[in-house]
Amino acid sequence: MAKSQSNSNSNSQPQRRESAPSQTRATESHNKPAATLRHGNLKCVLWRNEGEKGPWYVADLIRTFRTEAGFQETNKVNAEDLLRVAFLAQQAYGQLQELKAADKAAADHDGFDEHAPY
Repeated sequence: MAKSQSNSNSNSQPQRRESAPSQTRATESHNKPAATLRHGNLKCVLWRNEGEKGPWYVADLIRTFRTEAGFQETNKVNAEDLLRVAFLAQQAYGQLQELKAADKAAADHDGFDEHAPY
């Protein structure tokens, strides 16, 4: 996903990333994150989306940094942070598997009628 080159933030909401418009971003803007995992100044936000074939997930990797204007966010990471990114991605993958299992359990339960005379 292409991000803008500017790290400045002109709106009043701190920690909002500027990004190029996309279909996924438009969907995410109306949802709350399914999960947010943090490791220092890094965070991974998991977003749940609904599609014709059922739910699907996307992840945003975000690095927070401070400037004179306040806190900013970017999707770019320093080379020295790559091992921490890998650790965070591994945690996010585990969380994602739990979310998918919960989706499957809910779908299986929705199709089950406990009062049906089987």
